[in-house]
Amino acid sequence: MENADVFLGLQDFLERMRQPSAADFVKSIKSFIVSFSNNAPDPERDSAAVQAFFANMEAAFRAHPLWAGCSEEELDSAGEGLEKYVMTKLFTRVFASLPDDVKLDEQLSEKMALVQQFVRPENLDIKPAFQNETSWL
Repeated sequence: MENADVFLGLQDFLERMRQPSAADFVKSIKSFIVSFSNNAPDPERDSAAVQAFFANMEAAFRAHPLWAGCSEEELDSAGEGLEKYVMTKLFTRVFASLPDDVKLDEQLSEKMALVQQFVRPENLDIKPAFQNETSWL
């Protein structure tokens, strides 16, 4: 799915969540985020909890009038919007939440910075039209 599609999926998801009939969904999402954030990090348990939550919510979407008559693609988009929203809220808790992960991420970032000092887009045969210095940095 392209970035524009993901953005539109998230926008559609958020718009539907603003509807009064989505109040139970909003409450469930907020409750999950709070309870998840209050537990100590455990990658295996966390992964299972997040996947189960997404599966339950996506099943609830299918049965809810807000998504009545939606295509399979629209329902998938709602699921992706939910995932984008939840993972944005849980980002600091889920990604690099363990000290060893933070250390490894810092080491990788340092190595990438060193490589960027001498490897340039033209060394990688990237066409000038696609050489965006901002994204390269």
